[in-house]
Formats: sequence, C-alpha cells, structure tokens
Amino acid sequence: MHSSIILSKNADEFIFRELKVSDGKNLGSFFLNLSVNTKSKFGPHPLTMECANELCHVIGATNIQRFIAVKGEEIAGYFILDFNKYNNEIARYQRNAIILDSGLDPIFAPCIADKYQNNGIASSAMSLIIKIAQQANLRRIVLMGGTQEPNILARSFYSKFGFKEYGTFYTDYNQLNNIDMMLELSSI
Repeated sequence: MHSSIILSKNADEFIFRELKVSDGKNLGSFFLNLSVNTKSKFGPHPLTMECANELCHVIGATNIQRFIAVKGEEIAGYFILDFNKYNNEIARYQRNAIILDSGLDPIFAPCIADKYQNNGIASSAMSLIIKIAQQANLRRIVLMGGTQEPNILARSFYSKFGFKEYGTFYTDYNQLNNIDMMLELSSI
C-alpha cells in the first residue's frame, strides 16, 4: 500500500495514501463540502455520501486505484487512476493517431478540497502519482475528460508536469470546450 508524507506550501503535513474501506464517511464529507465550482470540474461519479461509501466498499474489486491526501480525519485531496476502457476517451485520442490501452494508459482524475486549493498539495500528490505510474511500468497518464478550455490554471498545472494538449471537444456535461491532456511517462 502506497503511503507518503506530502507538504503544503506552508509546511502542513498530509499523508498521501490509498483509499481504505474505513474512509467512507470522511470521503463523503469531502464530496459534500466541495463548492459548486469545484464539483463542476470533477465528474467521474456522483459526489454523495452514498457514492463515497460504495467506492470504499468495492476497494480491491475494481480496476481503479483511489488515493487521498489526508490530515487527521480530513481529506484534502482525492485522486483516481482508472484502468477501465472508456470508448469516448479512446475515440478522441485516435483522432490524434494515439491508441490508448487501458492497462497501460490509465485515466486520471484529481480533486482538491476548496480550502486546500493552490496550496501545493496537488503538486506534491501529482509527483507521487507519476512515480507510482512509472514504478508500475505504465505508458501514459490520461486526464479524464481533459480540462476545461478556459481553466488556464489547470492547463498550466498539468503542463508543468509534462502533460501535452491534444485537441478540443465539447461536452453537454459542462457546456464548454475541453482540452484533452496526456502525459507520456517515457518523456520524463
């Protein structure tokens, strides 16, 4: 089980670790306390207490690795590496002559609690996720659903870690253009 200490910009310590079965209540609180704006940028599953309990209940029984950054009982960040096949992601990347393999190219979805955004936690966690992916001999990390085109902060964040932009697409979910972003692990 992965577990590391990460630091925020103001030197607060958080534990970065895999989600546990016992984290359901805390994950649910994390979901419920996200702002409408943050929720609008994160959509891999419902952000409810019921969903949090279900996600924790099925740990180890899915093709998804879930990680959290936690301080005491409070979850500051939630991160997904999803090894399932998503035809919409595959089709979009095929238009750019990139063939995704769900076993080698997981879909990545991060979320940071509002009060911890822009505090360095996502950067510390991203470095660990890249390291975990490299140790597992993964080929790429694909940002789930890309990022919203007007979200310059997110685009800059991912670019800082070597993610490249691969084209735009429109979704009814957020009624915006989104930009596919992917990290080639062999390039870092």
